[in-house]
Amino acid sequence: MATVATNVLINGLSGKFGNTLLFKTLRGKTIVSAVPRKPDKKKESEAQRQTRSTFQKATRWAQTILHDAEKKAYYQQRARALNLPNAYTAAITDYMRKAKVMKYREKNSATYVISKPGFALKEVRATADKPGSVISVTRNRDAWQVTVTWVEGVAPPVILHITDLIRRERQVEDIPI
Repeated sequence: MATVATNVLINGLSGKFGNTLLFKTLRGKTIVSAVPRKPDKKKESEAQRQTRSTFQKATRWAQTILHDAEKKAYYQQRARALNLPNAYTAAITDYMRKAKVMKYREKNSATYVISKPGFALKEVRATADKPGSVISVTRNRDAWQVTVTWVEGVAPPVILHITDLIRRERQVEDIPI
């Protein structure tokens, strides 16, 4: 891949030249590269197909969501905070990034810290399948905290229901320490 700096004929050019060269402008610079090859469907793994499918959904979602001025402003702000080039990239990053769950265990309690680095979560709910269990859910600035306490014995199985701003819900069964 080459970057063109001072060539008046090529500067600002975009598009394909035959099936060999691709010209594109990125952040004010003209970049020349080989035309990308299509992936061989026979050689890609199931995980690759799944990732490509998720990325396709993310791009369609980002294109649609950015028509809303309020959401576009949110993603522009996130792009600046995360040092991303634009709101579109921030929206795709939000779609692709999963919430992280960390668990801390004490004698008769367990604390789960749920966060999605760089982005907000809409809601976190928890259920514990043991009589006498007490669940406390609090929202801090960048993360949610779920504390489950029980009277005695074995820790109850806990299920976390995590909803992000995209309104995707992820269910996390009790994770071992």
